[in-house]
Amino acid sequence: MYSKMNRVLTALMLIGLAAVGVLFYNYFTSNNNPVLGDAATGIKAPDFPADYTWINTPEPLSFQHQLKGQVVLLDFWTYGCINCIHLIPTEERLLHHFAKEPFEIIGVESAKFTNEAVASHVRDAVLRYGITNPVVVDQNMTIWNMYGVNAWPTLVLVDASGHEVGSVAGEASYRSLERVIAKTIAADRKAGTLAAHGLNLPVQHTLVSASGLLFPGKIIADKKIRRLFIADTGHNRIVETSWPDALGHCKLVAIYGNGQSGHVDGPAKQAEFDAPQGMAVNGGALYVADTMGEYIRRINLQTGNVSTVLGNGHEVYDTTGGGVGTQQGINSPWDLAARGHTLYIAMAGEHQLWSENLLTHRASAIAGTGGEGLQNGPADQAMLAQPSGLALDGNILYFADSENSAVRGLNLKTRKVFTVIGHGLFDFGDKNGGAGTALLQHDLGVAMLDGNILVADTYNDKLRLINPVTRMVSTYAGDGKPGTGRPGGPLKLNEPGGLNVSGHDIFIADTNNQRIVEMNAVSKTWHQLVISGLTPPRAPVQMASRVKSTAGEATMAVRVDPAKTLTLQFNPKLPPLTHLTPDIPISLRITSGSHVIAEESVNAHGKIPVDFAITPATLAMAKAEGLLPWQIKLYYAYCTDGAQGLCVPAAQAAVLKVKLADGGKSLLTLPESTPRQ
Repeated sequence: MYSKMNRVLTALMLIGLAAVGVLFYNYFTSNNNPVLGDAATGIKAPDFPADYTWINTPEPLSFQHQLKGQVVLLDFWTYGCINCIHLIPTEERLLHHFAKEPFEIIGVESAKFTNEAVASHVRDAVLRYGITNPVVVDQNMTIWNMYGVNAWPTLVLVDASGHEVGSVAGEASYRSLERVIAKTIAADRKAGTLAAHGLNLPVQHTLVSASGLLFPGKIIADKKIRRLFIADTGHNRIVETSWPDALGHCKLVAIYGNGQSGHVDGPAKQAEFDAPQGMAVNGGALYVADTMGEYIRRINLQTGNVSTVLGNGHEVYDTTGGGVGTQQGINSPWDLAARGHTLYIAMAGEHQLWSENLLTHRASAIAGTGGEGLQNGPADQAMLAQPSGLALDGNILYFADSENSAVRGLNLKTRKVFTVIGHGLFDFGDKNGGAGTALLQHDLGVAMLDGNILVADTYNDKLRLINPVTRMVSTYAGDGKPGTGRPGGPLKLNEPGGLNVSGHDIFIADTNNQRIVEMNAVSKTWHQLVISGLTPPRAPVQMASRVKSTAGEATMAVRVDPAKTLTLQFNPKLPPLTHLTPDIPISLRITSGSHVIAEESVNAHGKIPVDFAITPATLAMAKAEGLLPWQIKLYYAYCTDGAQGLCVPAAQAAVLKVKLADGGKSLLTLPESTPRQ
């Protein structure tokens, strides 16, 4: 943990970072962009401590061994930081550009929040953001302190002889980074210190889930048109479904986006998005915050056609706005809310709230200076920190101010910002009670529930309820530990990112569990939504071989008692020296033809065997509709043993010739199988 003085100094640094942009010890600037130095400083780069957890590498890396002769760019980041997220495409572009050179990027995940220091959470973030370079989990910020880092993100360039070339804090441009890396490689080649080739390390693999979703970020439920809209963020698409029935079953209505990351307008099947998040229904259209694409998109719900209504595709630092449509640049829009002809935007990258006139498409900032912090008062003087969730309640626009771990509001009449719960950039935790003591941790979603504010307290794996008058905070769901829960029992969550309330129905984007949950606000009973017809988009060719299938598809004939809960037990034979990946759920889908009978995700925390429960109500439905036989599909992931590890997705299939009859089995062990190597 930081000392109080360190926390104050770091807070001041982060507040000033948007304006200053750089912190360095050997640098020069060009066109106001932070740039690394051209020559080695003579300072030997500290090596990585032993026994730290690594991701995307089969073994720990060292400047004395594997990295000797490599030019290395160290990226000190933390996965909830929007400025760090902005650098990911730049680094992927650098890796592609220098693919034939001895050049490596190493992410040093130095956590701000306690939740970001957990290795399994870092692995989830690596998967969610598609990070392909090695990442080391910086325990207690040891590496951070060894390098004298003071802000997220900070980049440190190390030459082939293991000496620091220079460092820079902030979002360095691709052009400036490419130039200094190329000069360093050329100098090292001339000096004879450069290795012959790069390391060619394996990368973390894409997950597959029975739900057909990948890290869903937000959810909208519109009871008037009886439709759900899901931001299938990891698949770069929007999913539209029918309204769920009493068992949580719904049907796929439409998919907007072909699954590829990009910016393409037009028909639903041809359109492309880039990590979409928040949505809002207005006037027969669905508006989408195309977060990494830097756009606001519009989907015509009658024709399915996708168009762009705001943004030019560039991450623009403009704290005023006033431009129209695609002439106005924006910065990481994360959530939306709409009323009349006004679209409200949580502009996470700009630390502001914006609005867009949906008739003229003119957009401008309505709250926040663009500086990062917690300051109340007149909207144009207030300071916010990565607003990521919106909820309208009369004249109040509530927002989840995630980096402040706060829930705040903008009074749309008085144009003043106020804080409901929250204390500042480095005050976070998990406490209920009054506003003076209650703490949240990087909340991403808010919704109104019977006059109260329901909060997706993301890093605490909880839903919290806040009375906006008394400002008292209580836990609504979740126990503070990542999990899934079991039907009929308490709900558990894993970094929920989005919420929507329609009447007594609460819909939750349970992001790291790859699912949508529906909860009844009166009974607190819940279901994992089962979407018939939804499958993942076709994987790129280079990814198709990474999902390891099982050797054959077993067929079993079995009598099942329809009056009892059927327990399906799963006990995979894992390859030697591997284990189930902790905190990545094992998911089950049972289908009959095109009909989905049941779906469940279980967080086994790495333990096997795993039990799935099929309720009598589900069995009765299958019997009544003649849904036989059953096709079973299981999705899971396993890792190599040791501190470092690679995540490998795996799948198992079976066919059950089920006969529903009194006196039949209520426990069935699924056939064992081993993933193909």
